[in-house]
Amino acid sequence: MKKVCLLAVCFVFLFQAAAFAETKIGVFDAKKVMQDCLYGKDVRAKLDAKFGARGEQLKKERDALEKLKMQIESKAFDEKTMQDKIVEIRRRSRDWTEDFQVYQKSIQRDQNEMGKPVLQKLEKVVMEYCTSNGFSIAFDKSTPGLAFIADGLDISDAIIKELDKMKKSGK
Repeated sequence: MKKVCLLAVCFVFLFQAAAFAETKIGVFDAKKVMQDCLYGKDVRAKLDAKFGARGEQLKKERDALEKLKMQIESKAFDEKTMQDKIVEIRRRSRDWTEDFQVYQKSIQRDQNEMGKPVLQKLEKVVMEYCTSNGFSIAFDKSTPGLAFIADGLDISDAIIKELDKMKKSGK
C-alpha cells in the first residue's frame, strides 16, 4: 500500500512539473493589425476609391441640413415659410438617414468581402509566427475576458511585419 501511495505521489509531482513547464503567451490586436498592415491599407484604399465620392455627397447634404436647421432655429423665415422649411428638413433628414444607412451597409458588406482573404492570411501568419517563436497561446486583445495584459506580451507589430513580408513576396 505504501508503494502505491508513494508511486501516486511521484506521478502527481511529475505531472505538475510538466504542467508548469514554461508557457509563452502572446497577445495581438487584430484591429490594429488589419488597419496597419499593407493588406489592410489596400482594402481601405479600394473602399475609399469606391465609396469616397458618395461619402462626400452625404457629408455635403448633412452640412446643408445643419445649416437649414440653424436657420429654422434662428427664426429667419416668416410663419408660412417656416412651416414649409420644417416639413422640408424632416423629409430631407429622413431621406439622408436612409441614404446613409444604405451607404454604411454597402461599405460594411464590401469590407467584409474584401477582408475575408486578409483574415485568412492573418490566421496563417499568427499560427506560423507563434509556432516559430515558441508561443503556446496567442489571444486577440479584443477577446472578452482578458482583464490584464502585460506590456511585453503584445505581438501585434511583429504580426504586421510578417503580413507585410507576405504581401511583398506576392503571396
